[in-house]
Formats: sequence, structure tokens, C-alpha cells
Amino acid sequence: MHLRPWLMRLTLVLGLLLPAGALAHPHAWIDLRMGLVFDDAGNLASMEQSWRIDPTYSHMLLEDLTRDLDGATGIDAALEHAAERMLGNLAAYDYFTELNLGDERLDVPQARNARLTLEDRRLHLRFELPLDEHDITAGDAFTYRVFDPEYWIEIRHDPDDIVFVENRPGCEVAVTEPRPDPQLIRYAATLERSDRSPVNDLGRHFAETATLECD
Repeated sequence: MHLRPWLMRLTLVLGLLLPAGALAHPHAWIDLRMGLVFDDAGNLASMEQSWRIDPTYSHMLLEDLTRDLDGATGIDAALEHAAERMLGNLAAYDYFTELNLGDERLDVPQARNARLTLEDRRLHLRFELPLDEHDITAGDAFTYRVFDPEYWIEIRHDPDDIVFVENRPGCEVAVTEPRPDPQLIRYAATLERSDRSPVNDLGRHFAETATLECD
């Protein structure tokens, strides 16, 4: 399995930037904003994700997007094309998303409505996962995690935001912090971009667990 090209460049550049004494750091950072949307029948209809990509990689990716632009192609068109391409690459990894209903692992549906924007020098990738096929109701034990299965990318819920639950009063999302083993942290930080980790779902060990809680 080939690492997606944009992540290969990201891990390479960030690896070169890290000093020798600062190895225990993730390869990249993403601030996650999440929305859970219920329909009028009380079923969970969709999950809306927004990723705020760290400034270093945002700058790199933006350079790639604009390098070959001609006079007829603007930045907005380039970002629109890149959004679909990134979503296509992420599909092979379930969009970095794990869904669970109790002890059952749910299939992650095909994402839609991809959008990529540049705001305050950071790229924002937004997309939606339709969940109506899973028949999830407010009282169900629904949890999710967002992580890169192969590398240590810190994907955390934005501390300045809350998980927005739409059309279902009395529901909120509780986020539990991960507690990875310190040795695993050191190991993950030393992985090269072309390495394949023998640890299954490596990023899962660093992922927050979000639980839907309803009155």
C-alpha cells in the first residue's frame, strides 16, 4: 500500500524540521471540528467533519496547488479540485474515521460534499459522512474516533469548539483523552515516511474516543 503523496511530503518535511532531541512529537497536527446531525425521526443522519490542517503543511500544499496555475485558473478552482482528490485518497483509509455502535464496528460510508478553503493561513478540509443506513438513535451507544491508522498524526477535537449536535436536544458528545504507552510514543515518532508499522492501527492508540450521550 503506497502512502498518499501529500502525506509523504508532509512527513518528510516535518521530519527534517524536528531537532534530534525532539523526537517524541507527532508528524503533523489537525484540529478537528465535528457535527452530528439528527433527522426529524430521531435517527443520526450524518456526521460533518472539518479538519484545520497545521500551518506548515498548509503552506506546503498551497505551494503545490498554485505552482502550475495559469492565468485562467484561480486559487478557488485549485482548492475545489484538491478537495475531491484528497477525499479520494482518504477513502482507502475510511477517511481516518472509526465508527462503533456498542461493540460493533460500523462500515464507514462514502463521504460527500468535499470542500477545501484557506483561512488564516490554514487549510480547512470539510466533508460529510451519511449515517442514515446504520439506524443509530439517540439512546444508542455510539462512539467514534478519528486517526491515521499508519502514522502518528495528532488529530484532536478543537479545544475552542464543541461537538455540535443538531436537531436533538439533550444530547452531547463526551471526549476521552488517549493514554498511549510512552514507549509507543517514542517508537511512533521515529517512523520514517516509507516505514510500515507492525503495530496494527497505530494511530488508534493516540486517538480521542468520542461518545454520544443523551438524556
